Amino acid sequence: MKSFPIFIFIGLAPLFALTDQIKKEEVFWESFEWILIALCLSFFAAHFFSLRLLPTVFIQGIAFTLSFIAYKFARQSLGDRLGKLPVLFFWLGIEYIFLKLHWPTNSLFLGDALSLQMDWQHWNIHTGYLGASFWILLVNLILYYSYFKTGKMNWPLFILFLIMLSVPIVYSYIADKEVITREMMISFYNNNETPALLTYEQRGEFIPRTSAWISVLILIFALVKNKTKKK
Repeated sequence: MKSFPIFIFIGLAPLFALTDQIKKEEVFWESFEWILIALCLSFFAAHFFSLRLLPTVFIQGIAFTLSFIAYKFARQSLGDRLGKLPVLFFWLGIEYIFLKLHWPTNSLFLGDALSLQMDWQHWNIHTGYLGASFWILLVNLILYYSYFKTGKMNWPLFILFLIMLSVPIVYSYIADKEVITREMMISFYNNNETPALLTYEQRGEFIPRTSAWISVLILIFALVKNKTKKK
């Protein structure tokens, strides 16, 4: 529903809930079939069910499933207090890898779901184009905590969900600043074209770039902790 993509802000919350059903004693890559299927179907639909793009669909479906697998590995080593926030870092880090590698050429980013609603993103001059991906993931995460985590409605968190969903949209219409488009991002990273906006030239896609580094640190720390436990 690119013309009014409101469901993208609730569609990922059940995937966060699925990770709660995975048993700690399982091998870290097991029990992710439903997440993989859901993501592959989503990317397939986003590509308008093009059979020609099935390889890209499977590559991205597997890659973003890895963000949940990496979270499970980190949780097994660092404990439940880790929370679900690392999933956001892993997901955004993978988006940054796709952006930097320029492959697959038809890669879709979560922020592309809002491509027909750029009027909602007049703030992305400060965050970069993939700031929309972070926004979508964060809103879904808050929705997960407001209902899916316990199965009961947590009204303060649900109100926070509505605030985090609506405030960026309202601010966008008030601010009415320049917007970073996908084409501008791709030209900057793939074609080394200097953007007309100085703010974007200086920062680039700093949110997924920072997330990639945080992801590496989390995995290194989890690996070290895992090795220490075994000894």
